[in-house]
Amino acid sequence: MSLNLDVVPLYARLLRENGVGAAFICGTTGEGLSMTSRERMQVAEAWMKCAGDLRVIVHTGHNCLEEARDLTRHAAQIGAAAVSAMGPCFFRPRDQDELADWCAPIAAEAPGLPFYYYHIPSMTGVAMKMAPLLGLAGARIPSFAGIKYTHEDLDDYEECVNHENGRFDILFGRDELLMEGWARRALGAVGSTYNYAAPLYIKLLKHVGAGETSEARKLQDKAIRMIATCCDVGVTHFASSKSVMAMLGVDCGPARPPLRNIAPERAEELRHRLEQEDFFSTACAVS
Repeated sequence: MSLNLDVVPLYARLLRENGVGAAFICGTTGEGLSMTSRERMQVAEAWMKCAGDLRVIVHTGHNCLEEARDLTRHAAQIGAAAVSAMGPCFFRPRDQDELADWCAPIAAEAPGLPFYYYHIPSMTGVAMKMAPLLGLAGARIPSFAGIKYTHEDLDDYEECVNHENGRFDILFGRDELLMEGWARRALGAVGSTYNYAAPLYIKLLKHVGAGETSEARKLQDKAIRMIATCCDVGVTHFASSKSVMAMLGVDCGPARPPLRNIAPERAEELRHRLEQEDFFSTACAVS
């Protein structure tokens, strides 16, 4: 499977036109670890060419430290707004001290860019509390900005948000728990379903800001049903996301193995069920 970089400008326009302020690229949804390092650099370059006022955060994590450093250096050279790296998922760090030591040389390749640790234990197996990492990483990494926090431990998340009176930016990464994250003082979020349902979440947060909890909860419940439908029809959310994006006019192509793609008849079932959930009334649209 080869890259189709021609779709990137349309993808970027979709995000901009639907109120999204940044693109987190080459991460989990972007199948970063299924690409070669060269492919990841090509994707990053394509995004930078058409980003406009979108802030591009490049995920540069890799199981090989030197590859991660190369990717980070490249991200800085092409003008990315920030970089982020997950921990290695084969030889995993045993504690926060080892994790901070892993992140430090990666961040050092882009000293002028904010560095975010990407916490997603469901994928990496690097499962540990993040609050202790903040002090260690903050002391060792001058550019350490915070964490992309994709996990359900809301108490740990809140402790991270409150660390040193809110010194770090802790981006919330569980779409189906966005209300709960905002209640814990989240100020930003990164999620896969924002690619195609950003208007839903923006409206949700407006209700939260206005104190209209019941209206916000209705939209959060709608998001939960949407995610459950995608997982049910597509087996995994990753494959379903590709189909949903195509329905909106942004064909991102098939997922790479071992992820399975949805058969055409299943894609039609997904469309039908999403229509029943009134998904498209709050979905992204592109001109």
